[in-house]
Amino acid sequence: MPEELLALVKHHSRAITMYLGRAQSVGSIHEGSMTEWRRLVLYALTDALAHNHLLVGTIAAYLQRENLDADLLRRYLQSPDPDRYISREAVQHLDGLTDARPEEPAEPTWTHVGRRIARELR
Repeated sequence: MPEELLALVKHHSRAITMYLGRAQSVGSIHEGSMTEWRRLVLYALTDALAHNHLLVGTIAAYLQRENLDADLLRRYLQSPDPDRYISREAVQHLDGLTDARPEEPAEPTWTHVGRRIARELR
């Protein structure tokens, strides 16, 4: 298992856990205000979901680059459409993790974040 992927899982799992914890605690902090509760709990949950989606997509993009059989990848993702997960951001994130050079003149945000995660390994 590549160290970069293990670091990726660790990084995003921490963020997901933090956002899920925030979603749990919002109820006790704002129990008197349904408006505040629903706003804050949905922000926290969608942030957790975004990290999860990016994590899954980045790993799927890696497996795709490693020429994993397309049917096997679809089975692992439990989806007939891997592109549902392999977004532009996920590919940029993978580029950062693997020190690939992006095609854009300015480095995309997720490429930068991927490079930072990989640098923490050194």
